[in-house]
Amino acid sequence: MYHYCRECRRALDEADQHQGLCPGHSFMADDWRRFDDLREEGHSTYAAKLMAGLADPPDPDDD
Repeated sequence: MYHYCRECRRALDEADQHQGLCPGHSFMADDWRRFDDLREEGHSTYAAKLMAGLADPPDPDDD
């Protein structure tokens, strides 16, 4: 159970705590489930976020 939204860190109502996302971010539930599955498979947090679409890879032109 989560007490804060996994995306924006907003405090969650009791009804939203099982999902871990506030109503404004509930459309991302599938992405976060994929992230959790990837973490359980042993991927690092950053790699799992990249693969689940929750993070963007670094821009190679930002050197």
